[in-house]
Amino acid sequence: MTEQPLHLGYMPLLDAAPLIIARELGLFRQQGLQVQLHREVSWASLRDKVGVGALHGGQMLSPMTLAAQLGLGAPPIPLTCAMVLSRNGNGITVSRALHDELLASGHDLSQPPMAARALAQCAARRQQPLLVGIVYAWSSHYLQLLDWLATAGLAPGQEIRVITVPPDRMTGALARGEIDMACVGEPWNSLAELDGTGHLLVTGHQIWQNAPEKVLGIRSDWQQANPQSHERLLMALIQACRWLDNPVNRPALLDILALPPYLDQVITPLGQRGSALFHPRIQQHFFRQSANFPWLSQFRWLLNRMTQRGQIPGQLPAELPVDLFRPDLYRQAAEALSLDTPVSSEKEEGSHAHPFTVPGHKGPIEVGADTLMEK
Repeated sequence: MTEQPLHLGYMPLLDAAPLIIARELGLFRQQGLQVQLHREVSWASLRDKVGVGALHGGQMLSPMTLAAQLGLGAPPIPLTCAMVLSRNGNGITVSRALHDELLASGHDLSQPPMAARALAQCAARRQQPLLVGIVYAWSSHYLQLLDWLATAGLAPGQEIRVITVPPDRMTGALARGEIDMACVGEPWNSLAELDGTGHLLVTGHQIWQNAPEKVLGIRSDWQQANPQSHERLLMALIQACRWLDNPVNRPALLDILALPPYLDQVITPLGQRGSALFHPRIQQHFFRQSANFPWLSQFRWLLNRMTQRGQIPGQLPAELPVDLFRPDLYRQAAEALSLDTPVSSEKEEGSHAHPFTVPGHKGPIEVGADTLMEK
């Protein structure tokens, strides 16, 4: 048993479920860990608390860990990321009024490039810029949004203005007309559709397939001082992710996530969809297809996207920070659970030279497909 509690932060999103389930099912306790979860109000707040040591780590956006390690927007934070918590999960939801405009354009909105062209036409006709809510600058949400907009020659500027809105405030901002579009994770796209506030236009999965969405980020000083506890933490979370990908557990998951400390009763309407707690178009998953393995090539690819979009200053090296991503530590934890892992930490199809925005590239980028097998 660890002598001191481990403090981990999370945001009120469905992909916080690995941390929540590991606590509620007693998986942390089974591994001899005392874990306290802390619901945060924004990604910046979570980052800052990890930076000053108020939190040991928690659920993090994958580009956020790169930004934190490189000191983008705040002092550098040495982190260890040995596990992906979820893949896919984002959506771009538009207001009902904007969706009506897009439908009137005649474009096939089921195809992301066509939807982007429809948006470009709407933006050109407007007197005021379209307002897009994003959750954080260093997020896959924002990078996916930029890649999608670029297919129609759009970028933040006079026609498109981007503002930061915490995830749990997105649907309210859409309903009040404060934003025209929300680029956010679940359950906020689903809830906007269910209450008629907005319409899910494009999913992150349609832009990037199976990208590492959320990761476990832990302060490196704690990991180095507590290597065995860190391994047991990974083991508990791998077990939670496996539980999450079993559809039989969806009713129990809804009950747990709806508890006041977590996402609260706001997600109760999702139960109206039966077993489809997670939006079927978004294709979020937690364990299957080697979801938890941290391929170095995939994070190198993310760093490339951040560089291409001007988020990495020229004075910084465009290469992965040393010891940030640790497939070796993941392998140790998986082997302790009698699970096989990929032999290589590099994945050819995970480091595409041709991004979604290159002319002629018609489909989403595939960034993960192997299967994690039991021994």
